[in-house]
Amino acid sequence: MENNIKKFRKAMKFSQEDLARLTHSTRQSINAVENNKYDPSLDLAFKIAKALNVEVDEIFIKKTKSDEADFELWCEKYSCELWQNQKQKTPTS
Repeated sequence: MENNIKKFRKAMKFSQEDLARLTHSTRQSINAVENNKYDPSLDLAFKIAKALNVEVDEIFIKKTKSDEADFELWCEKYSCELWQNQKQKTPTS
């Protein structure tokens, strides 16, 4: 998962250590998340968002379109009810 933590952190003039203290985490954890080496827990993601005064979905970026295709194939293979309902709602030309 990609993120904009560094952009928001720099805008707030926070160091990684500052953000770590605000989120009751470690600088190493913040660094790993910021550099896309570690996906944070939901708890940490919400703490980061709160510390940076933004919404979680402003920080964390959804993965690529290929991930959506993989999800669709998985749902089709396993007859995912949600996927079938969504497929039925799609208007046809």
